[in-house]
Amino acid sequence: MGLLDKASDVGSKAAKKPVAKAVPKAKAVAKAVPKAKAASPAPVQIAEPVVAKAVKARPQGLPENFEIASANARRIAWFTNFVVNLGPIFMFLFSVTILDAFTTIFALIALIALILNLVVVPVMSGRTLGNFVSRTKNVNSSGNKPIFLHALLVNSTGIFALTGVIFLLVNLQSVLGTKGSEQITASVFSFLGIAFIAVYFVNTSFKSRSDLKQGLYDSLFGAYLVKHVPVAGEETSAFIAKLESMGSYGDRYSQRQAEKKLKREDKAKEAELEKATLAENIETDEVKVDDASGDSGSKADSKTDKKSK
Repeated sequence: MGLLDKASDVGSKAAKKPVAKAVPKAKAVAKAVPKAKAASPAPVQIAEPVVAKAVKARPQGLPENFEIASANARRIAWFTNFVVNLGPIFMFLFSVTILDAFTTIFALIALIALILNLVVVPVMSGRTLGNFVSRTKNVNSSGNKPIFLHALLVNSTGIFALTGVIFLLVNLQSVLGTKGSEQITASVFSFLGIAFIAVYFVNTSFKSRSDLKQGLYDSLFGAYLVKHVPVAGEETSAFIAKLESMGSYGDRYSQRQAEKKLKREDKAKEAELEKATLAENIETDEVKVDDASGDSGSKADSKTDKKSK
């Protein structure tokens, strides 16, 4: 009995002891893994601008802010240069062949006119007297005045052609009627004369076929004849300012030509209007005649019908 009692006591004590609760294990907190830094892109190397060469390439074509000279301005420039360059030469030839007098005076006048218009004025301003009167000038692709050689060649084309004609007239007889060294000399001058005349016609052909009206020398030097717009401070001397005032003559001539053109256009419009009015009147008269004939025909038919009845 005593053993059983002890065993029951031990069992009761054991039942009374608190049972140890299971402690939940701490969850492992996932540490934020640091993201790998994005690899920085390699620095972009900017290509350095290509260093321009010492000699820059010239632009091609007509420069901006320039307008090709009109046909009327070209005619004024040509006529002025023709009178200044060739007028004194014709006077000299006339004095030699017809008058047989004043040859020295006319020769000096011709020489002074050529030097003035082909050398002095172009060197000072890049323009000729014809350019001043017509308010035109020559520029290259960069907008600057061409080199002096261009002005000299362009404005002496007519002189060379006239010289070629003289060479042919003087030496052609010697080429056909002499022999030896004299014939050779005459042949050389005759060949030069033909070449000068050919250059004149080639230059004219270039202008007629070019959209920008460039002649032979204009194409070679890349030059254009454009309308001259005065710029403040451009007149460098009183002499150039006086030449600039010569443009008023060309302006008045251009104005007269424009007025004549308007009058011709007005007359043409009036003539067309008269033709149209006359055609309308004729059509109206024809319609009236047709109506009158139709009415008379209907009346005649009605009368015949009555008679038949």
